[in-house]
Amino acid sequence: MPTTAPADIGIAAAYPGDKNIASDPAVIFADDFESYTLPDHAKTKWGNGAGFQRMRIATEADHVFSGSKSLEMALPISTTEISCSLWKVLSPEQDTVFMRMYHKFDPNYDVDASNHNGIRLSAKYPDIAGTKPPADGTGFFLFLLQNSKGKRPGEVAPGYTDLYVYWSRQRSQWGDHWYPDGSVLPYDPTIGNKGEWLAYPAQYPDFQPYPQFIPQRDRWYCYELMVKANTPGKNDGEVKYWIDGKVAGDFPNLNMRSISTLKIDHANMMLHATSTQRAIKKWYDNVVVATKYIGPMANPSPSPTPTPTHNDE
Repeated sequence: MPTTAPADIGIAAAYPGDKNIASDPAVIFADDFESYTLPDHAKTKWGNGAGFQRMRIATEADHVFSGSKSLEMALPISTTEISCSLWKVLSPEQDTVFMRMYHKFDPNYDVDASNHNGIRLSAKYPDIAGTKPPADGTGFFLFLLQNSKGKRPGEVAPGYTDLYVYWSRQRSQWGDHWYPDGSVLPYDPTIGNKGEWLAYPAQYPDFQPYPQFIPQRDRWYCYELMVKANTPGKNDGEVKYWIDGKVAGDFPNLNMRSISTLKIDHANMMLHATSTQRAIKKWYDNVVVATKYIGPMANPSPSPTPTPTHNDE
């Protein structure tokens, strides 16, 4: 499991149950899904979304982390690319953003194809997969905290936690996968599966590896992602994430931009697969976007008494 870090020093510690957390001056956006009766009502807060016909406002106790509702995203069996997503355009754009959410994979969640299923912070991403950013750091960057399976021998569903990355030094046209132990996929003919921080430690003096982690299915986790863009000309950028309030991955000493106008402008939550061999579901709850560390919810409220449902099978 991730190493221990204080879980009570974030914004959420001052707002038990996240009540009124949106009023904190460091919070950009918060959504607990409690005010919605239909999933497309989320557009009133998020502003943007897709695949609402595959979403549902869940009220069953097992599918709610806190309060009485959560957002369910579902993908049917499909031989073609399919997705659900919500995204918030950040205005003003930011140099440093934290995004926290609670999420749970269904008990049978298993995807053998490409699978994006977490939270994303990005800057000027053109939303065209396979577009490689310019190497001079003037283009765009994207960091997606997710779980994906099938890239390593013996990996089980839902897969290791990794960062799916588009940045100026990426290896593949289709983005790279950063793992907390410092390894990177795809393979690089010069340095193999080592990330730059392992291959060139003098350039990344603050890097420390963390253990690989596969979450359990049918269990709620708190994931939080931080992206801090570097000062142009300096290697002081950082991408870091926490699981249940413990640091689980940290990539410091990064140089991801060369111009100060390249700022974080999108916060995104998604479920996506290029194909699915079985129907899958994932639940999201208590999302917060802020300019400071948020941390796990203090004193979550009990979820509701289970109620019968006919559309959760």
